[in-house]
Amino acid sequence: MQKGASYNAPFRSVIDGLLHPSLQENQTEERKHRIFLALHLLLGVIALAALPIYLLMVSSPTPLEALAPLWMLAPLFPVVLLSRQGKLETAILLSATLAAGLVAWMALLTGGLKSFHLIWLAIIPLEISLAGYRSLQAKSFALAASAFVAVAVMSFLQPEGALAGSIGFAQALGYVSLLGAVLYAGSLVLRLDAMQKERVKVAQYGERHYRQITEAVTDMITCHDAKGDVTYASGAARDLLNLEADSLSGAGLFQQIHIPDRPAYLQALSDAMNNTAEEPAAILVEIRLLKQAVADDRHAGGTLIWAEMKCAPKRNSAGDVIGAVTTTRDISERKAHQDELERARNEAEAASSAKTRFLANVTHELRTPLNTIIGFSELLTNPQVMEDQPERKIEYAELIHKGGHHLLSLVNALLDMSRIESGNFEVHPQHFDMRELVEDCCKMMQAGADKKGIALYVEMADSIPDMNADPRACRQILLNLMSNAIKFSHDNSQVAVSLAWDKDAKGSCPRSHVRISVTDQGIGIKSDDIPRLTMPFVQADSSYQRRYEGAGIGLSIVKGLAELQGGDLKIESVEGKGSTFSIILPLDMENPAMLETNSVVSLNVKSGEVHEAGEAHQIREARIAMTRGKAEKSKINVA
Repeated sequence: MQKGASYNAPFRSVIDGLLHPSLQENQTEERKHRIFLALHLLLGVIALAALPIYLLMVSSPTPLEALAPLWMLAPLFPVVLLSRQGKLETAILLSATLAAGLVAWMALLTGGLKSFHLIWLAIIPLEISLAGYRSLQAKSFALAASAFVAVAVMSFLQPEGALAGSIGFAQALGYVSLLGAVLYAGSLVLRLDAMQKERVKVAQYGERHYRQITEAVTDMITCHDAKGDVTYASGAARDLLNLEADSLSGAGLFQQIHIPDRPAYLQALSDAMNNTAEEPAAILVEIRLLKQAVADDRHAGGTLIWAEMKCAPKRNSAGDVIGAVTTTRDISERKAHQDELERARNEAEAASSAKTRFLANVTHELRTPLNTIIGFSELLTNPQVMEDQPERKIEYAELIHKGGHHLLSLVNALLDMSRIESGNFEVHPQHFDMRELVEDCCKMMQAGADKKGIALYVEMADSIPDMNADPRACRQILLNLMSNAIKFSHDNSQVAVSLAWDKDAKGSCPRSHVRISVTDQGIGIKSDDIPRLTMPFVQADSSYQRRYEGAGIGLSIVKGLAELQGGDLKIESVEGKGSTFSIILPLDMENPAMLETNSVVSLNVKSGEVHEAGEAHQIREARIAMTRGKAEKSKINVA
C-alpha cells in the first residue's frame, strides 16, 4: 500500500461503491467517473457542513432564501444519477444545469442584472471546455444564456428590490462567492499546470514511442528542414551506411550521396515539399550512397550501394509544410537481380540475333554448292545434252566433286562449332613437331595463295621442341587463320606465318608457351568489330551484299579449339592495312612438368565431367570452357 493511502481509504471505498458496474473493463472512463464523484461529494460535504451556520444566521428567511438548503444538497444529485446510470455526460449536463440555477438564484437575491454573481455563468461553458467535452459546449452555453435571460426577465417583471434578500444574507453570499472565486482561481491554476504537465508527458511519451518505432525499423528514417538539411536520422544509419546517426545531421547525408545522384536527391526533396495535396503521394528516387568501410574491410574508402528513398512532406500543427520526411532502404540486391535479368535479356536477344544471322549466312553459303551439284547433276542425267561429250562429263563431275567438298567442309565446320559450343569436343593431346605442322599447312594453302598472286612467307624459331597438344585441332586452327588471311588479302599482296616463343608482360620468354601468328595485308578490321569476331556466325560485314563469302564461324572455332588446349586468340588489326591473328598455346597442355603421351580426354563443359580413354595417366590440371563462344577457365582434376 502506498504512503498516505490509509488517510483516504474510507473516501475511496465510498467512491468505489458508487461506481457503475459497466466501468470494470474501462480504466480511462473509470478514472473520469472517480474524479467527478469525488469533486461533487466534496462540494456536497462542504455545503452540508455550512447548513448549521445558515440556520443560525437566518431566523426568518424569505421565500428565495429558503431555497438555500436545496442548493446545498444540489452537488449530490449528479452523484446519484451517475451512480445509477453510469452516463457521465448526462451527469455533467445536470451539474451544469444546477450550477446555472444556483448562479441565477444568487443574482436575484443580490440585485438581479446588477449582481456581480452573474460572472459565474461564464465559468460553466469554460469548465466544460477545459474538461474536453466538445459535445456539451453548445448545451452549456445555452444553459448559461438561459440563466441570464431568466434573471433578466424576473428583474423586469418584479419591482426593484422585491426579490432581494436581507442585507446580512446578501453579504454572506458575497463572502461565499468571493471565497469560491479564490478557491476556484487556485484550483484553476493547479489544473492548468497539471494539464500542461500531462500534455508534456503525452508528448514525451509519443516522442519516445515513435522514436522506438523508428529505431526498430530496418529502413533509415530522416527528417529534413526547409533547406533540405537533416534534423533527425534514425539508428538504422549504422546498418545502412556504417555511420552514427548524428554524423548525418545537417549536410552529412548529402555528403554520402554519389555525386551524379545528388541532383535527383535534391529534386525529390523539393517535389515532396512543394506537394500541397492533402494526401500527397510519396516521391520515390533511387540513389547511390557511400557505405563506409569497417575495420577489416578491404575496401578502404567504402563501397557504393543502391538505395531507394521515399520522400513525403512534413507539416506543423497548422498544416503548413516545414520540411520533408524520408525513408531509405538498401536495394543493392534488387538492383543486382535487375542487372542479371538485363544481362540475361541481352544475351537472349544476342542469341536470337545470332540464330537469325546463322540461318541467313548458312542458307546463303549452302545455296552455291547445292546449286552447282543439282545443276550439273541434272545435265549429267540428260542423255540428249551429254551425248558424245565425254570431256564435258568429266568437267561437270569435277565441278560436282568440288561443290560436294565445299558443302562437306561447311557441314564439318558447323558440327565442330556445335560440339565446341555444347562442351563435348574431344581433345587428343600427343607429341608432335609444330614446325612440320606449320610447313604442311603452308603447302596445303599455297595453291589458294597462288590463285590471287599472294606471296606466302614462313618464319619459325629453331629452338621450339615437340609440343604436347592436339595436332588435329592445331592444324584446323592454322588452316582457318591462313584461309581467312588469303581470302581477305588483296591480290598480289603478302601473308606471313610465324612460329616463335611467346613473351610475357615483361618482354621475357619463359618458354612455356608458343605463339603462332598469321599476318596479312588485307582489308583490316574496324576496332569496334574486333570483340565480336569470335562470336559464332558474326562477320564484320554481315549484309547480303558482302564481298567475302563465309558463315562467320571460323574464328569462333579457332578460339574454342585454342582455349580447350589452354591457349588463347589475340587479334590486332588496322582498318585498310591488314590484320595479325595470333594463337598462344602451352608447350604442354597437360602439365609443363610431366609430358605424357597417348592420352585422350573428353571434356564436357556444361556438366563439368571429365572422362579418360586409353592408357591411365595422371592429369594435374586442364583448363576448359566454352559457352556460346565465350570462354572461361576452370580447373578439373582427374585420377
